[in-house]
Amino acid sequence: MDSFPDRNPSLCPLDRDTSIVPLVAIVTPVYNGASYLAETMACVQAQSYPNLIHIVLDNASTDATPEIINRFSGGRVPVVTRRNPETIPLRDNWETAVRMTPREADYFLVLCADDLISEDAIEKLVGVAESDPAIGVVGCLWTMGTDPHGVTEPCGKGLPNDRSIFDGRWFVKAYLIKFHYATSPQCQLFRRQLLEEANPFYANEEMLMDIDVCLRALIHWKYGFVHGELGFTRVHGGRVTAKDTAPTQAFIANWLAFINRYGPSVMPPPDLDKCRRAFLRAYFRRLLLWRFRDRDRGLFESHLAILNAQGIHPSASDYAGALLDWMWLVARNRRDQVGAVSSLWPSTRAELMRT
Repeated sequence: MDSFPDRNPSLCPLDRDTSIVPLVAIVTPVYNGASYLAETMACVQAQSYPNLIHIVLDNASTDATPEIINRFSGGRVPVVTRRNPETIPLRDNWETAVRMTPREADYFLVLCADDLISEDAIEKLVGVAESDPAIGVVGCLWTMGTDPHGVTEPCGKGLPNDRSIFDGRWFVKAYLIKFHYATSPQCQLFRRQLLEEANPFYANEEMLMDIDVCLRALIHWKYGFVHGELGFTRVHGGRVTAKDTAPTQAFIANWLAFINRYGPSVMPPPDLDKCRRAFLRAYFRRLLLWRFRDRDRGLFESHLAILNAQGIHPSASDYAGALLDWMWLVARNRRDQVGAVSSLWPSTRAELMRT
């Protein structure tokens, strides 16, 4: 097993005593990441935070990934790397990568090999995490696009900006009813203790596993948030760290799984029923689009089978209700509320104010 460097002030030119600054591991699982990996590794080296280690797990890449990793050895931020003898599934690669986090670390952050974080990202995230020992996860605003210097889309909005600490169960409920969109797996700091509490850390489902681990942790921990854009997610056709990832259409089925898995822990049955029904209306509309607009009968039938396995059998009136719901939202310019439970937003906001 690789040896990890001690906390050594000589590694950090900033005028701080790293013996009292928490060690943070930035973890990068990568598969054939030569197109963007150098930029990602450079942004880690540029961090203002003084006590970092960069862990890079190469999933048996066949491009120039190993050469790029070697290029950053000897930098200010120590780089610890390992290479899988053969390519393994996405989830397994991520699980192996986060398990490389040294026990001496207090926090870790997963940074994909095509994403970026601002120079002060770790410093700001740790600042919030250290403000309350009950905080298990810290997120932030981020942007998304094809080029960090071009047109980007702001992401992660919805949390009130007058506070930076949120009750975990409240956060999960508010997320499931789409009161906010603040999970930021692209730039999310975890307390390392979470690795000891969850084995495996990532669920068996490959899609949305980074969101799932956040929701699971927040059933027991508080959530911290930085109201600033600290991360950038690059959108491109090859965004995977292994060669056998699930179809992106699985997103919608996974969201239903989130409601079923975490909803009962964070909301009473009447609210959970409203949440599930609102999302199913959006799901039924998506089924119609797959079947008649996209003419993808196979995709339509595969998702219908997922629903049927859960005892959900859409009827003609269900499909009609889904279309009417969509027309109502369009007429009021509320397309962004598809699948949301806006009727619960006022009480959810009031609940937050009482905490």
